[in-house]
Amino acid sequence: MRPKIPERPFNLRFPTTGGKYFWKDLYYCAGWRIQQQIWTGHCRLLDGRDARRAWGSYEHCLSQFRHFRKKYDLKFRSDHLVVLLHGLGRHKNTMKKPASFLTEKGFDCYQVNYPSTFQSVKDHADQLEETLNLLEDIITVSFVAHSLGGLVCRELLSRESEWRDRIKINKLVMIGTPNQGAKIARYLDPLWLFRTISGPSGQDVQPGNAARFALPTVPTLVIAGGRATKSGFNPFLQEDNDGIVTVEETKVEGMTRFIRIPAIHTIIMDHPDTLKAISEFLQPSDDATVK
Repeated sequence: MRPKIPERPFNLRFPTTGGKYFWKDLYYCAGWRIQQQIWTGHCRLLDGRDARRAWGSYEHCLSQFRHFRKKYDLKFRSDHLVVLLHGLGRHKNTMKKPASFLTEKGFDCYQVNYPSTFQSVKDHADQLEETLNLLEDIITVSFVAHSLGGLVCRELLSRESEWRDRIKINKLVMIGTPNQGAKIARYLDPLWLFRTISGPSGQDVQPGNAARFALPTVPTLVIAGGRATKSGFNPFLQEDNDGIVTVEETKVEGMTRFIRIPAIHTIIMDHPDTLKAISEFLQPSDDATVK
């Protein structure tokens, strides 16, 4: 049974780690976010430095954000928002380097935090869908997703959501995403520890299961990690790979562009070649924006 959440609890401003593994974003605006704790159900308002400014019910946190928004004149830098999604077992800070790089290039970036090991891809897409439904002052979005985040995007973009009536989609970048499923997940599935740690999403990334997510219908860049050798970074996989996902497993029907980067799965999103490719691909073009 969840504890009762106070309506207007007293708050002491203090730094947090930004959510990590047990919080999910519900609302985002100009670097501030409202998150919900997955076990207790209570919410908190974090500022752009991940300091807690309020906590309690969602309604209370939202009212407090509106107060701070007026006080500090909070607004997006651009009406084109790049939404970045982390992979399985990770958190929003793992997408910090791509976000910083894109920010320097003039993009406004939102690093989504979602509890990747506790819910399914469908649940993660539900969360992101609601966040985008509440998004204000944005007319265009692009998506940059690492690993599992790419499957979340595929599920999200297959839906006729409320936000799509007012926000255009520019492009999608998937980095090391097991678009055809990851056979290493199938090998590890008999292990209790793997199933416990990876949760429902660990089932979603297995071959066969990943295929049920809709193919992307927006301009899409796929980035794979590999060494251009038969054994890649992990000889166990017996083909070129980034240590976890094979090059072939990242490919998806209808992709606009495909590149291979000499980097392992866990840090491929930070590789200079990856950053350059993302920045160049995300430049808006008249024929690449869809609703």
